[in-house]
Amino acid sequence: MSFSTVVVLGLVLAVPTAKSLIKPMTGVHLKVSAYYEPPIFTFVKDVHNSSIIQYAGLYKDIMDWLSTSLNFTYSFVEVPANAVKTHGSLDSTLIDYLIRKEVDMISRLMTPRVDLLGIMDFTTPVTVTQFAFTQPFPKVEEDILASVKPFQKMVWLSIGVSFIAVILAMTFVVKKGSIEHYKNKTTAGISAELAMYGFLILLGQGGRLPSSRLSLRLIAGSWCLMAVVLGYGFSGTLISNITAPKYDPVINTYEDMANSKTMRITVARGSPFAQNMLNATSGVMGKLGNSLRQNPGDLILLLPRQMSGHLLTGCCAYLESKTIGDIIVRTVMLKSGGKCLLTTGKPVDYSELLSFGITKDFRYRSIIDKQLQLMRESGLFSFFRKKYVVEADKCNARQVLQPKKKPLALFDFASAFFVLGIGGILSLLVFFSEWMSIIYLRRGRVNHCRHPAVINTEELM
Repeated sequence: MSFSTVVVLGLVLAVPTAKSLIKPMTGVHLKVSAYYEPPIFTFVKDVHNSSIIQYAGLYKDIMDWLSTSLNFTYSFVEVPANAVKTHGSLDSTLIDYLIRKEVDMISRLMTPRVDLLGIMDFTTPVTVTQFAFTQPFPKVEEDILASVKPFQKMVWLSIGVSFIAVILAMTFVVKKGSIEHYKNKTTAGISAELAMYGFLILLGQGGRLPSSRLSLRLIAGSWCLMAVVLGYGFSGTLISNITAPKYDPVINTYEDMANSKTMRITVARGSPFAQNMLNATSGVMGKLGNSLRQNPGDLILLLPRQMSGHLLTGCCAYLESKTIGDIIVRTVMLKSGGKCLLTTGKPVDYSELLSFGITKDFRYRSIIDKQLQLMRESGLFSFFRKKYVVEADKCNARQVLQPKKKPLALFDFASAFFVLGIGGILSLLVFFSEWMSIIYLRRGRVNHCRHPAVINTEELM
């Protein structure tokens, strides 16, 4: 084979045939469902005859790119809002349009479900979505008890019990030790004076203990050391409790939602969340399911764009895709002149793959799947999404709000109470040793007086 023959053969193989230049869906026309959900999908209607004259949004950009790259045409079929009320949910309405062959493709991303595979198909997953609670922006708490919040209840109780025990121990030492300063005072007077001393020490004001007895000094010193630890811990936490703004807690998890005393959960009727909660009989999900059963109105039939008014009442937290939650939060913020009235919590431990719904045994499914995969891998979907889904960072309660400083627990002061206990034990041991030594010396003197020395008269003579 000559060199020229090889060159010609290579050119023939390299030049595409006319058939390969034809895009795989040339001449195909698809009917795609359309619903009004700004900013994801919007359309403008003619003021005279209510006909749609313009479409815009994320799914419009995706369909334009698919139709251009695959050379097919498409048209949107509007899904009216009253149809959603009839079918019970937006997804059910779109699926019904697909089953009745009114559309070939659902333009809304949805979760593939096993129970739907017998009546429809799904494209390859386009993205993964996380879910979060969309809720009213936390309000500032009116905390009139901020001065007692630095310590937990058990700490306050332990301080009270320790204070009483120290005063009783010091009173016992004073009464049994016959200390000069307290000789002419009653037990109640002694206890009152010692209680004032202990209280002043606890407040950091100092006080005078008119005795040099080691047993009394030991227990008083232990109380002083404990008061120093308590004082620094209290003042440091008190400053943060008073100066930092206090907000109601943000609902981030199922447990937070189940334990909330001010808000109920609300979910879209027919959603996987609603089914899981209604089917649960125990645990956190069972508790949330009970809330939905007791308040059937919380199974929402509203479109996501209509949820803002419901959430602004402060009754509920809406569990939905975080993307939809961010849209609701930003929309409300823009309408309110930049005020943060809603926020989203952290993503819960649940996520879903999202795909486009298509008719059963759709002829061009593999072709569209390849283009959707290319769109996802190239970052084109993220580019389209960022045009319409913008997070309202200033309304992100997780970043804006300062976390509360937790009250100090009893465990945090274990060492201080331990030192106080050791000091009390040493004080009592020293007191009893002093007491025993005094008794021993007194007995020795008594015996000496009862048996005086005998004088030898013979030696004197």
